Amino acid sequence: MSIFQVPIIMAERLETSSILWQEQAEFEARKNRDLRFQHGSGPSNIFILDISSSIGDEGVRQMKEAFTTIIDEYSKHPDIDENVAVIICGRETKFLRYFSNQYEDIKSCLDDIEFGGPSPLTAAFLLSHGGLNNDASNICWMANFHFHQRLILISDGRPTDFTIISADDTPVMETDEAKRHLLQTAIIIGRVHPIFCVPIGSNPNLRILEFISGHSKGGKLVRYQDAMQLGKCSYNLRAASVMLQTMKNDCHDKERVVASLALHFPYTAFTEKDKEDIFEMCTRKTLFCSYVEQKVESGEETDLFKERNPIMPCLGSRVRRGRDWKWDNQDNRGPGTVIGHHIKDGWLHVEWDTSAISSYRYGYSRAELNKYDVRVCHEPRILENEMIATGCLVTRGTDWEWDDQDGGAGNIGSVISVHSTGIVIVRWRNGFISQYRFGCHGKFDLTICDPFSEESIEYLKEQERNAALNYPNGDQASFSEGDALGLPSNRPAISEKAQSVDTLNKPILHVVKGKYFKNSEGVDKITPENRRGRPMNQWFWKDDKGKWNPYSIEMNDRINECYKRDPKSTVVVTVQDQSVVMSKSLHINLSTKEESEVILVKNGANP
Repeated sequence: MSIFQVPIIMAERLETSSILWQEQAEFEARKNRDLRFQHGSGPSNIFILDISSSIGDEGVRQMKEAFTTIIDEYSKHPDIDENVAVIICGRETKFLRYFSNQYEDIKSCLDDIEFGGPSPLTAAFLLSHGGLNNDASNICWMANFHFHQRLILISDGRPTDFTIISADDTPVMETDEAKRHLLQTAIIIGRVHPIFCVPIGSNPNLRILEFISGHSKGGKLVRYQDAMQLGKCSYNLRAASVMLQTMKNDCHDKERVVASLALHFPYTAFTEKDKEDIFEMCTRKTLFCSYVEQKVESGEETDLFKERNPIMPCLGSRVRRGRDWKWDNQDNRGPGTVIGHHIKDGWLHVEWDTSAISSYRYGYSRAELNKYDVRVCHEPRILENEMIATGCLVTRGTDWEWDDQDGGAGNIGSVISVHSTGIVIVRWRNGFISQYRFGCHGKFDLTICDPFSEESIEYLKEQERNAALNYPNGDQASFSEGDALGLPSNRPAISEKAQSVDTLNKPILHVVKGKYFKNSEGVDKITPENRRGRPMNQWFWKDDKGKWNPYSIEMNDRINECYKRDPKSTVVVTVQDQSVVMSKSLHINLSTKEESEVILVKNGANP
């Protein structure tokens, strides 16, 4: 054989091996999909267990200890319902267990395994695509946290050539080329998925393992003695997601996070290490955004802000969860805005009013027929303390200099993206999409519309009517607020044609004219100007003079919503640093830590 033929042969062998493992991964993905009935509903975890001869007897013991400790920790939190798959890497590299939540069976999977052989870790990572892609595992959300499928590598970090099959490791097989292939493969997976590396054996290659975990999105190097803490990852992430949802911009203050943690979870004993992990998760919240949000953050080209399919709702349409919704509480039970048509048929991108972004089924796709996760509604975007946000309706403003891009003066458009630079993207009624200044260099090309004006309501209803033309069997119009909140209903569906004019023109909720910013400032007291009459269930708090004071409309409604779900819960209703703990009948000022009594008065009576 010529010396010049060697690189060619090696390249061909590498390409052939990569293709074979990718094809095997596709086969495994189908197997995982076929077994969805046994999947857990929570975060998905793929364990890659190195059972090669290089880890030695000590490594075998450490690996089993770490693996069983993590699985035992998962079993302590059935409400999280972790989803677990296992890949082994040694004489055989294969899925030993497909995704499930059967923890006892998963723990026993190593009982009859024969340890030894090479360490084709690159092959194991290629095979992991069979659990990561093609709907092979769950996409899990908690509050605004996107739980990416995570990989947990328990290994000594000494890879061998994944194109060679041999009975035992040899020094020749552990090459720099094998390490390079492993790192290249791990970096690609780590762009989206966190990779946790647990070193084992008497002489693990910490440099390799640190590189793999450090170059992944949220991964870490974890000692096998700390496996229990790794097993608490989802449990602590759930706590961190609650902190972020209620504390907003205060999550960089560790003392406030710890204090709020005690308030939100009064019956949970968090260790000091738990508190450290939760605080770190709060400060690194960008690690837990969706893949779409990651691409937006990094400035990569995406299919956001593109209208591809005239049958789908136009960009800027307001939506709520629809008839085939299966995504838990990703929407926070609120409305959102269509911000793009997915490059895959039958999917669109939605940004919820919580700022979370993800993709949902709408119509016909290759995998499923006639599935509608969302439906178009005519609920306006209500601002909190923002100047402008996705979903707002706008018209041309004082600094407009863009001719008739908007279709003419007075025409309304929908904001589909807001950038921190003071630039927003708008989709106008005529279909034109472009960028405009809203604060950039002190210029304002746009003016925000009153979302409850006749023009705004008609604009949103027009989008709803247009969407109804392509929604099956008139179901688009048959949803109510109760449907969106997941409440049971025994009433028959009412088609849009059967609704009266009065029903169509009925306002969504009572607001004071001009008061369309959901800003807590200046609405701490209920007055005749901002509410007509007292609600049936009104909450009061007692001040230091013994006087009972009614909560504001917003806070009262939020407390009542939580009270209906669980009267004994620790309700975190935070408005101007005020929180309510219903189980203890307490009102707590988070800034001063002062406490006062609260009381619920029903049927409009006085306290």
